[in-house]
Amino acid sequence: MVALSLAARIHFLSARPLWHDEAFTEWAARLAAPDLAAALRRDSGPPLFYVLERPFARAVTSRENETLLRVVPFLAALALFFAAPTLPPGRSRRWWIALCAGFALVNLYAAEARAYGLLALAGLAIFLLGVVQPPSPARLASLFAIAAAELWLHYLALFAVGAALLLAVGRRRWTAAGALAASLAAFVPWVPVLRGQPAEAMAWMRETLAAAAGGFVSALGGVGRVPAPFGVALPGATLAGALLGAALAVLLAGAARSDEGARDALLFVAIALGLALAVSLWRPVAFAGRAEMAVLPVWMWAVARAAGGRRSVAVAAGLASAAGLAATLAVAFGPHPRSTAFSATTSVARLAHPGDTLLAGPGFYLPALVESARGRLAARVQALPESDRTHPGWFVPAGAGPAEERELARTMDALPENRRLFLLIPPSYQTPAVMRILFARGTVRELARQTDAVLLVWSASATPSSERLASREERTSSSSQTKAPSQAAAAGTANGVSTSRASVTMKSAPSVVKTP
Repeated sequence: MVALSLAARIHFLSARPLWHDEAFTEWAARLAAPDLAAALRRDSGPPLFYVLERPFARAVTSRENETLLRVVPFLAALALFFAAPTLPPGRSRRWWIALCAGFALVNLYAAEARAYGLLALAGLAIFLLGVVQPPSPARLASLFAIAAAELWLHYLALFAVGAALLLAVGRRRWTAAGALAASLAAFVPWVPVLRGQPAEAMAWMRETLAAAAGGFVSALGGVGRVPAPFGVALPGATLAGALLGAALAVLLAGAARSDEGARDALLFVAIALGLALAVSLWRPVAFAGRAEMAVLPVWMWAVARAAGGRRSVAVAAGLASAAGLAATLAVAFGPHPRSTAFSATTSVARLAHPGDTLLAGPGFYLPALVESARGRLAARVQALPESDRTHPGWFVPAGAGPAEERELARTMDALPENRRLFLLIPPSYQTPAVMRILFARGTVRELARQTDAVLLVWSASATPSSERLASREERTSSSSQTKAPSQAAAAGTANGVSTSRASVTMKSAPSVVKTP
């Protein structure tokens, strides 16, 4: 089982292309500290994970070695296996290994260049140090350091640290409570940034509390709701996980009556997830398939502890591990096409020369920045709309309006002589007004088109395309009475654009907007 889990993790890590949020990790991690702080003021999340990723991000140069970004989460998920000695010897420890190998979200986030793998490891550590293990100076120092670091990793840590603090106070573990309170105090300098971060950065979260709670229960049953960027989950897997999660919850509640460790673990999970759901009434943070990672290893620890002495729990734990591993294998070895945005920017990188400009629309600006930072895109990168420049990690899907048209005209005016302007935009941006601006001032070619992307190239010319089209229509009208001028124009143009195509391919999956 462990061998299958590790094989799936390694394949998932190496075979799956980066998606939008992982590209943000690479882009943000490359920034110097002041620039990173400024970028996060206009996005979401604290900075520590990007600092940890910096050496890996700066080492990435191409698609072939971008998996370096996933090394830290992979090692964090691997470290969970080594928590077995915190459980009673014998079957409980063996069950812990099986659960670590089986639970789907633990496996999948081991190959994701985001903070969730580290968040899971740190959450288990603060539970063990703050609630379970007897205090000592070394453990208290470790508790403070790990809790403080976790808070600077991800905002979901606030719920885990808060749950540990409440349990420590309830158990009269005053020194542990003091260490946890000190870690919260160490996070206070970032609170003004947290409060000032735009709500739009998380506007994609539109999930009812009932849907989130159902996903949470499925994760507790070994499966969970697999986030779309990971791939396609097995049909019915989420429901199976929910049934197993509910069964385990009932069985663990019975075990907790006589096992204080299991009882503390259940309370920790319930408090943390309950806080997340409660806060979501004010601002959305509880998103199934992600939020559970703050507490999932603690739940697994409780399951392993109870499974060592109770056959009913062991049966449910075995089913949950098997279901989770099946879901893991299906996702890890399933198809993982590269997104349109990344394929298209790769195409532009092959075509562009120094002095050219790429005007990248919503969803395309961040991949273009990443390609440029890797040294593979020679063109200067600009955002359309220009406001996206301040927050590459998120965007609001919309059509082009007067502001975008003015930005396009300014970019065309600033283009050096004999240089080209590439436009990588969603189809909603290819409006008649935008095309008239391009068409009236030079030559336009459509290089590629898909349902979610259009790639155009424009260059200035002495005779704009509109004049050449008018001349062509006039010649066609005089030479043939059977073919109408509008038909001649349609044969050579589309929306006023020459339809001759360069050799450009955009293999794609649907573009994804940033998620937390």
